[in-house]
Amino acid sequence: MSSPRIAAAIDVGTHAIGGGWAVISGDGNDPSTRSVHFWDQWESQPAPTAKNLSALLLDANKELIAWGYEARRLWLTQGTELRAKGARYHQGFKMDLGTGPRTGSLDAPSAGADGPSDEEFGGEERPLRRTSIPTDRLTPELMTILLRQVVETTLKQITASGYDADDIRWTVTCPACWADHQKSALRDIAKDAGLPSEDGRVLLSLEPEAAAHYARVSGVRVVGEDGESPHDLMAPGARFMVVDCGGGTVDITAYENDADGKMLEIGRSIGDRFGSDFLNRAFESEHLAECLGDEATLAEIRESCPDALLNLVDQWERAKVSVTLDQEENINLLIPSAIDRRMGAAVRKRLARRQNKVSDAIVLNPVQIHALFDTVIPGTLDLIESQLKEMDATRGESKAPDVILMVGGFSNSPYLQQAVKERFGGRTQVMVPPNPDIAVLYGAVHFCYDPQTRARRSRFTYGTNVNKWFEEGVDPEAKRYITSEGDVTCNDRFSIFTKAGQSISTDEEVMHEYVPLEASYRELDFKIFATCDENPRYVTDSGCDELAVVTVDLGPVMRFSLKERAVRLFMKFGETEIKVRAELVQGGQDVATRVRFHSNY
Repeated sequence: MSSPRIAAAIDVGTHAIGGGWAVISGDGNDPSTRSVHFWDQWESQPAPTAKNLSALLLDANKELIAWGYEARRLWLTQGTELRAKGARYHQGFKMDLGTGPRTGSLDAPSAGADGPSDEEFGGEERPLRRTSIPTDRLTPELMTILLRQVVETTLKQITASGYDADDIRWTVTCPACWADHQKSALRDIAKDAGLPSEDGRVLLSLEPEAAAHYARVSGVRVVGEDGESPHDLMAPGARFMVVDCGGGTVDITAYENDADGKMLEIGRSIGDRFGSDFLNRAFESEHLAECLGDEATLAEIRESCPDALLNLVDQWERAKVSVTLDQEENINLLIPSAIDRRMGAAVRKRLARRQNKVSDAIVLNPVQIHALFDTVIPGTLDLIESQLKEMDATRGESKAPDVILMVGGFSNSPYLQQAVKERFGGRTQVMVPPNPDIAVLYGAVHFCYDPQTRARRSRFTYGTNVNKWFEEGVDPEAKRYITSEGDVTCNDRFSIFTKAGQSISTDEEVMHEYVPLEASYRELDFKIFATCDENPRYVTDSGCDELAVVTVDLGPVMRFSLKERAVRLFMKFGETEIKVRAELVQGGQDVATRVRFHSNY
């Protein structure tokens, strides 16, 4: 494509989704004065907002009836009639994309190894460790439908301003804790939702990294070194952690600005499922189930009157935003009539006994409220503590104070803010930029316009499986492989491209050159592995997980001798995603490569 004229971003949140854009011009080169445009007139919205609800209402054929706030309104007001026709309401499904139990060794949401039983690079087969992880097959379809609505809305706004679809470079956000197969799935979803498939037309941005771009221009001022005059977060030497507290996840990254004010990642991107939606799930599956007496009653309510249950959870959603760390008052949530009719006399009597004679409402006392918040707050604090240790390890001679920036919709919670300040306020400056709920959306536009990240730290040690010379007394006999030429090699050696914790420039590309083992090979399968170990010897070592397979076609060089069929494998780790390409040494041209990410990493 020619140089883009528009930078557009879609923030795909668990709770809410929105789009924004900016004109790429000389007037917008200064990020502090750059104008970001967005749509804020969603149907049935309670108030003007840059993000609509991440909700879908589909009919029995999975065709869209409504989405966003309008979908919720219809479900709450016409739920009985819609259910009778087979309609279903979907919300909070983003975090189900390609996830499963933590069966592997990497600190990713779904670590492990799963995939096709491909032939080993050395010509032998070995059994792969298998973990059968169920994936919600409906989630990609739901996300495609949802993303398409925002893409169309944003595109309509841009084209109404006189620009064409071909003028746009897009960015789509994703959680920092997502694994590579989830990012790959998001790319497929973006393409199915109408975004371009050409290389460079669609970028992925980690949510906290996007928020960092916003925080730098939001007007936040921090006290400088040794108490000197306050400065913004674009100043050289500034050190800050971004804690993105959203609906599904809490994601954290940390940066230090270099001499040019560009961001160098000094922590590692970490995160977990401690978002505000999990407070709602805890309220429903734990507290409400206990109030009703058994899971069967709650299951019957979920099936027979989900709209009424949504109404009850909505009341909790509105009430929790004002809960404080020293909460002393009860919260009363009125029981919708549809639920009340299904409770029965025994449940109602039980509820009155445990709630001081109150049976027409769900009552949460301060102890119960704190117990619900304890499902996400301690884990969030532990993540911040872990990131602070990473920052300390990279401090060097810098005396600049550390700053914790809280962004995302959940960071508006007084309870969360107070908990973070109580634990870390004496060690860091804890700050919340203006409008933290739109920080990721606005920051993603800035990221798309001009990424300010110069280097990132690798989450894992990445590499591929190769055969190296067999070392007597070191390598096990089971891994000995003798080629048809008589060379004695060792199977399953780990060829390292980057090590865990290593700082990598965003434009750096790592290259290794390989020669096929056998003349009969017409293609090479490079398996990509990751491990927390900095110096793995074998890809079969404990903790090594297979992520993907890269297949390289050797057809164009089969007429040459074996040594002249060498392949250069390139990997790029400094961007949001791992990028792989291959080049045939003979002729120097890139060759077609296929990358298949396994579904359970």
